[in-house]
Amino acid sequence: MSKMANSEVKEAASDSTAGKMIFEPILEDGVFRFDCSANDRDAAYPSLSFMNSNDRDVPIMSNKVPLYIPSFECLLGQQLVKLELPVGTSFYGTGEVSGQLERTGKRVFTWNTDAWGYGPGTTSLYQSHPWVLAVLPNGEALGILADTTRRCEIDLRIKCRIQFNAPASFPVITFGPFPSPSAVLISLSHAIGNFQTYTTIAP
Repeated sequence: MSKMANSEVKEAASDSTAGKMIFEPILEDGVFRFDCSANDRDAAYPSLSFMNSNDRDVPIMSNKVPLYIPSFECLLGQQLVKLELPVGTSFYGTGEVSGQLERTGKRVFTWNTDAWGYGPGTTSLYQSHPWVLAVLPNGEALGILADTTRRCEIDLRIKCRIQFNAPASFPVITFGPFPSPSAVLISLSHAIGNFQTYTTIAP
């Protein structure tokens, strides 16, 4: 390998980090903010999802710990977040997009586009909400929000796994698991004020 190629490999390796995300409780019991590192937490843009950005940025006192902790990989300015869930989990949400209600096995890009003449093959509509509602096999539900306004890929094609991929750095917020999907959406509404566009699916 040439010196130049070897140098490029070393530079790429030094720009790559991976591991479990760090977390802190926010907003109310059962809601957690995850970041790749303390530095990434400090570098995150203010939230445009939360009604009050401080609700995302200021931790609360809580004895609870998250049941599911995302892992991350950061490479060349991109942040990939993965959350593994139990076998039998089904996925919903992914923002204001066309298609079926259940999103299991789908991939969606949250990026605003002109959706004239949209149909089942046109996923992106007029608003971007990188949000997934996971219904667990025991009936409980978990909500996951990638708090970024940038182009984000939501990949649900691998069974029982949620993947977000967007330019770094962005936090991920989890709501629950709570006893039901409606309990998750109520908790989400405490953060964003209105959950209608996060759950609406066009016919």
